[in-house]
Amino acid sequence: MNNVVHPALIFFCGALLLPLFRNRVLKQMILLFTPAVAFADLLFMPQGTYWICRFMTYELILGRVDTLSICFAYVFVIAAFLGMVYALHVQEDGQHIAALVYAGGTLGVTFAGDFFTLFAFWELMAIASVFLIWYRQSSASLSAGFRYLMVHLVGGAALLAGIVMEVASTGSIEFTAITPGNPGYYLILLGFLVNAAVPPLHAWLTDSYPEATVTGSVFLSVFTTKSAVYVLLRGFPGTELLVWMGAIMALYGIVYALLENDIRRFLSYHIISQVGFMVCGVGMGTELAMNGATAHAFCHILYKA
Repeated sequence: MNNVVHPALIFFCGALLLPLFRNRVLKQMILLFTPAVAFADLLFMPQGTYWICRFMTYELILGRVDTLSICFAYVFVIAAFLGMVYALHVQEDGQHIAALVYAGGTLGVTFAGDFFTLFAFWELMAIASVFLIWYRQSSASLSAGFRYLMVHLVGGAALLAGIVMEVASTGSIEFTAITPGNPGYYLILLGFLVNAAVPPLHAWLTDSYPEATVTGSVFLSVFTTKSAVYVLLRGFPGTELLVWMGAIMALYGIVYALLENDIRRFLSYHIISQVGFMVCGVGMGTELAMNGATAHAFCHILYKA
């Protein structure tokens, strides 16, 4: 396993290398090779627990590789490659750097085996992704980006508070299925639901995605909501409340999508609708339902982008 690196690190290295080159062809090669190398890395990554770091009295697990995490990692890397193909014509390095860091942060969330690692990469996703909105450089995108950032920082604060309560209650930072009863349970769930865009916590999505750059919207449609589905699968399987929330999402998104005339807002509401089906599957909690939610997330990432 020593010859396999964390796939998030590959994306971060790509983001660091990009501004060092002036030749546009070399930049485009970096954009395409980064997800390609990460995909090859995933192919040779055996299941297990890796990249463990000591932090005070805790063990941070940066690499929990199992069938669920590797499935989401595959589609995230494939989507990153396709997104880069669409974005090859973009000349601003900043957009590409934000997209690479955003993808790397999502992979960090996907392989996180503890709450602290999860939170660090969770916030990195929010910070990196907002630049894909701001880079449109319009007054509407600037305002939407600030609102997007504020919502996700509030969601991140709820997540952190929940993590602190959960760790204080259980004494463990391991990120597994969370037992209800502790107040931290509901705050962690709230933090995840913000990123999943569950109504009434959804307005940031339909407000910001249409205002992002065209290529930025491709990346935004992939990572935030689907990483939220992943952590719900990991932490809240069989939570009955999610069945009702998912059903509301599915119907709400469909109705508002049909009322829209703007194609980008139509697609934004459609994301809410489709994520609703995934959230329903998580709430059902059976093996078949959770496999269906995972499969739908995999397919939706590709066809939505």
